[in-house]
Amino acid sequence: MSAPQNFRSAFNGFNREDVVHYLEYINSKHTAHVNQLTAEKEALRSQLEQMPDEDRLSSLQAQCDDLRAQLDAALARCTELEQQLEEQQTQPAPTEPAPIPGVTEELETYRRAERIEREARERAELVYFQANSVLTEATGKVDGIAADITDMADQVMSQLTQLQMAVSSSKQALQDAVSIMNTIRPNQ
Repeated sequence: MSAPQNFRSAFNGFNREDVVHYLEYINSKHTAHVNQLTAEKEALRSQLEQMPDEDRLSSLQAQCDDLRAQLDAALARCTELEQQLEEQQTQPAPTEPAPIPGVTEELETYRRAERIEREARERAELVYFQANSVLTEATGKVDGIAADITDMADQVMSQLTQLQMAVSSSKQALQDAVSIMNTIRPNQ
């Protein structure tokens, strides 16, 4: 039913049928709006109930704390391995057996230095590889958990904003109906 464009005049006021039709129109419009808002509220409530609860959030926070602890342990282990490497590099080289006849001492010293340098380089590469893999894994886990928490917070804020807009819209419709009723009220 469409809203009447204007009220016809009758003696001492408005035509009764026009006013009755208008009130029915406003009432049906309000009822439809209230039903729509109720359905939206129920949909939002069911979505909110399906979202992870605070236990899930605290579990994610605990996982994040565990990963931070693992990261700190890995950094400590990396520092410890670097110190061990430095200590091994500063230690004197093991004593070599007597040179083989026919090979000069200089050549033997050169070979020994190359071997020690190669072993130190291999140990350093192993230490750096292990530390980097632990750090990369821990960083990936922390990033994943942070993204999950951010997504959940965004969803909650979006749903709360929608609910707030629905309540404001309903309030405005009710205020409009009251002002219309005050305008059409016959003079007393």
